[in-house]
Amino acid sequence: MSDPAPNVHLESHADRLRALENEAAYRRPMSDDGFDGIREYSRAWHENRTTAYLLRKSWADPVNRWFIVAVVIGIGAIWAYLLSQ
Repeated sequence: MSDPAPNVHLESHADRLRALENEAAYRRPMSDDGFDGIREYSRAWHENRTTAYLLRKSWADPVNRWFIVAVVIGIGAIWAYLLSQ
């Protein structure tokens, strides 16, 4: 059997690199051209994390948060009704 320790070592380095990249991204000054949101979404797209980005942004808005909760409750109610038949 192989030793799982090398994978843990590589994962810790990957986590550290990811943390450094995020830290560097937060240090960048905001520009005055108004395209910071587009740049942030573009960076999320290239890092293949657009779903997490969109959900995080949606959850931050109280109206969207209420809508998400209402939709989940609605879907749950429909499933409960269908399964009780």
